[in-house]
Amino acid sequence: MFRGFTLLELLVAMTILLLGLLAIYHLNNTSRSASIATEEIAFVQLACQTKMNELLLSNTPPRTGSIEAIPNTNGWTMSVVTFSLDQPGVYGIRITASKRGATVTDTNGSYELVRWFLSR
Repeated sequence: MFRGFTLLELLVAMTILLLGLLAIYHLNNTSRSASIATEEIAFVQLACQTKMNELLLSNTPPRTGSIEAIPNTNGWTMSVVTFSLDQPGVYGIRITASKRGATVTDTNGSYELVRWFLSR
């Protein structure tokens, strides 16, 4: 007599294998999209820090409210705002980067960098 697998056992084994492969595929897609988002926000942070360093090293005060596109990103813009604090002689620069179409709850859709400095 032949001792082998029945058709039902084979179908159950193939279904389990398929579910495992689908889970791995979903995990791979999720990690890839998270990696892309992390790389994008890191590039935006670097662009904001570079802009802040340029503003701090220049002798001219920054233009408040100017909005410019961040190069090499998909829909990110950066705005610069200067503000004064309650302490005399202390001012601040806020650089806000936001992604076009990002919702309020999207934590990867905005970045803000604030520095305080003494006026000279």
